Amino acid sequence: MGSHRLIRLLSSVLVISLGLTTLIGLSTAEGTPPAEFAAFALSLVTVSAAVAVFVGVINLLAVHLGRVRRAERGWPYSLLAVIVALGVIALRIADRAGVWSGDLEGEQLSERAFEAVQVSLESALAGLVLFFLVYAAYRLMRRRVTVWSLVFTGALLLALVGWIPLDGTEALADARAWFIRVTVGGGARGILIGVGLGTVAAGVRVLTGQDRSIRG
Repeated sequence: MGSHRLIRLLSSVLVISLGLTTLIGLSTAEGTPPAEFAAFALSLVTVSAAVAVFVGVINLLAVHLGRVRRAERGWPYSLLAVIVALGVIALRIADRAGVWSGDLEGEQLSERAFEAVQVSLESALAGLVLFFLVYAAYRLMRRRVTVWSLVFTGALLLALVGWIPLDGTEALADARAWFIRVTVGGGARGILIGVGLGTVAAGVRVLTGQDRSIRG
């Protein structure tokens, strides 16, 4: 029991010391020993994150290959995931090796494939969001008419109708642009500020040794 407490104490001291030293290094001028240590620490974190991603990919492939080998329920999806993962890895290796010639010389096919799939999925999800919002407004108004349900429905109609490029709807378009720029933009910034404050609070808890994850 005593050795376990000693390990927890040493881990807390190590994390707090490294965190404070890195913070001081980021606040000092370049070329000083604290700044060089902070750069080294950040490089070490980057390498550790890359290794963690690599281990995660290997684990993902192992799990899905195991499902395919045991023919578990949904194994065709696991096989598809393995094929896609290996295909993207092969494309990335080919891009780095520069094996493309002719019209494909200098191209990054892995990035093109990723963007094509990602953009298609995001477009499909964005199209579904419209129907979900309209259905949600319908359910809200049908269940109970309140001030907030009216605000939600009005904001939805303003955003949708103001987007339609029709003659004589310039006022709605301007109102929609103001609504998105002021209210939606303000809400998004508020969320980002909250995320930033939460990150700072978590960092302060780690630096002061109050976080349980470093104490066992």
